[in-house]
Amino acid sequence: MPQAKVISFINMKGGVGKTTLTINVADQLASKGNKVVVIDMDPQFNATQSLLLHKTQLTSITPMNSDVIDEDNNVAEEDIRKEMTSANEYDELSTAGLTVLQIFGSSDVAKPADNPSLVQKIKDNLYLIPGDLRLAKEVSGDTAGKVAAVFSHVDKTQILLEYDYVLIDCPPTWSILTHSSLFASDYYIVPSKVDFYSSIGIQLLEEQISKKIINDDIFKMTEKKLTRLGVIFTLVHRNIRAEESRMTNLKDKFPEIEFFRTNLPHMPSIPTRFVMYSDARNSSLYDQLHNSLERIVAEIEGKVN
Repeated sequence: MPQAKVISFINMKGGVGKTTLTINVADQLASKGNKVVVIDMDPQFNATQSLLLHKTQLTSITPMNSDVIDEDNNVAEEDIRKEMTSANEYDELSTAGLTVLQIFGSSDVAKPADNPSLVQKIKDNLYLIPGDLRLAKEVSGDTAGKVAAVFSHVDKTQILLEYDYVLIDCPPTWSILTHSSLFASDYYIVPSKVDFYSSIGIQLLEEQISKKIINDDIFKMTEKKLTRLGVIFTLVHRNIRAEESRMTNLKDKFPEIEFFRTNLPHMPSIPTRFVMYSDARNSSLYDQLHNSLERIVAEIEGKVN
């Protein structure tokens, strides 16, 4: 029986659109009929917040950022209500021990009695294992024996057999959370902004993966293979010569690394107006964004298949 393809999205530098790319790739894969689960391994748990808010949005009659305005605060009152609803849902999941923290066997949270896989449904074909701010403690605590935690969880709970794709949103630093995520992965993707510091992040990441994963004796014993799918340039400004030049320089600097043919364009209004790119599908203003995402997902499918 075919197993899920496990892909980590990772960059050693924050602010590169990593989480945005992860959840929207997941959404696009799901819309094509794939059964997809996102594992939020970043202690900031932005993927969790966005996906739970998206779930709330789907069950609401009024779209996000409606014309219902609170005159005193000049914000959409309905949007705040939805955010509170999704926050309350997360609080219930956290209290019940249904977050990624459970994967590391924390003794500080309740053990889920009827959902050992921790998977929560967002909508048809799209699922989530919620993140947890308390993961930060796992980084500073005893990490002995935790490298295989994510691998063991997805294997024992049949996630690898029940889903087509497992996408892991990794933290932007090297830690046991990153290590365990990559240990469980078949592939990894590096989202990267077009700037000088991106080259530092890419180089550091490759060094860590080579040392801690590829050449690690324990990883070799699993007979698993971790394949880099490539770098995806994100938040790219169109028709700016300086960015075109930087992209060319980065590609020249890393001739051994494959770069995706399609970049993800920068659209300033997206983060404030929409939770997910699919929420903007009815607006022709964002056709370029949708087309780019579709091509990126097609590239991913082509690489893993």
